Amino acid sequence: MKKAKQSIRCNYCGEVFGKIAIKRHLENCNVRKEQNPPGRELYYCIQVKGLYRKEYCMYLDASANASLKDLDQFLRDKWLECCGHLSMFSIGGETYDSHPDPYLMYERNRDMKAKLKDVLSEGLEFMYEYDFGSTTELVLKVLSVSLGVKRKERVVLMARNLPPVFACVECGEPATQVCAECSYEELALYCDECCKEHECGEDMMLPVVNSPRMGVCAYCGEDD
Repeated sequence: MKKAKQSIRCNYCGEVFGKIAIKRHLENCNVRKEQNPPGRELYYCIQVKGLYRKEYCMYLDASANASLKDLDQFLRDKWLECCGHLSMFSIGGETYDSHPDPYLMYERNRDMKAKLKDVLSEGLEFMYEYDFGSTTELVLKVLSVSLGVKRKERVVLMARNLPPVFACVECGEPATQVCAECSYEELALYCDECCKEHECGEDMMLPVVNSPRMGVCAYCGEDD
């Protein structure tokens, strides 16, 4: 699957930047500063990207008092949720599971009740996995820590990559469907017309969506 050039839109001002410039912009965005004036609440700027599909990325503003469960739910809502699969964070040698085995809880894995302030720190990189069958793996990094006013939302989307544009392998028109059966192969993207002729059948088609889970399991994109 050919990767498109990465462009990222600021969710505050709507401007588009490259993957390097967006980090600097988020620190200085005037609209963000107006919406998030100085305060005493601690927040983490967290970069999230696909481990193998790096063209997909998000920048999150997460309260230090949010839990790993809050972060897990946000990632599911925006990028992943299809069939209620299990998920897991790997942080500093510890494992935090969405549904830990009670018989292993004190030996290997923990639940996601831990607050971010107790497990994260500036510069820390950690991993996340969703669905242990057809796994989507993400890498997260705490880019910076800042103070702001307390708000209701535990995790807020600050910026996200623009949807990559893929060409239909048959006619070259913009692709709208991906074959779930062939999703790990190069020739898997089709327009609405060409997908009707694909040998796997229309029942195997999933929509092209802005997520590293595109074409996997039954994922059809985030709920509006």
